[in-house]
Amino acid sequence: MLAFPLGLAYFVFLSVGLSVGVGLTIAVVGIPILLAVLAISTGLASVERAIATVLLGVEVESPGSAVTESGPVLERVKRLVTDFGTWKALVYLGTKLIIGVTSFVAVTTLLVTSVSLLTVPLVYDQPGVYVGVVTDAPIRFHPSLYVVWHNLLVGVETVVSVGSWQVQTLPAALGVAGVGVLLGIASLHLLNGLARFSAWYTKLMLGTGVEIPTPRRW
Repeated sequence: MLAFPLGLAYFVFLSVGLSVGVGLTIAVVGIPILLAVLAISTGLASVERAIATVLLGVEVESPGSAVTESGPVLERVKRLVTDFGTWKALVYLGTKLIIGVTSFVAVTTLLVTSVSLLTVPLVYDQPGVYVGVVTDAPIRFHPSLYVVWHNLLVGVETVVSVGSWQVQTLPAALGVAGVGVLLGIASLHLLNGLARFSAWYTKLMLGTGVEIPTPRRW
């Protein structure tokens, strides 16, 4: 969930900083702005390494930063611009929003749905509460079976229409809750997979190695 606001903040920062810096390059003022964006990006990359260590349980070794290294200012600026890790950090921060949106949708869709299904036995019989499925138009299923018999095509076809369905009994409510349990377990496994990918991507873009880590599980 934290990846979404962070990714949004990074995207806004890079969009504004790079656009202003490139736009003012002709006036020379844009060059310091672009250098500041690169320097701040390396600092934000260090924050991301710390977050990955705390929340995902992986060690992301820092390849070093030209901003924190000692030396003349011009030499440090040159290392900042020519360091491949600087540009990898820039790409990582720019793509963090994609990971954030994916994680946010997965959490809000899967976990919220599973929790809602688990609470059905507690609320299905409350006055004014409707638990079920309602459609604007009936959903029609067309199950069919055909076989060839003596050069003839023989088969059976039927139509099943579902217009609405409401939970009105405790067994039905418990059945819905059982679906919520299965969905919740599947959701946690999916989120673990997203965490594993996020850890691998962070280590690839911000670290010194590319081995696939094993993050903490739920």
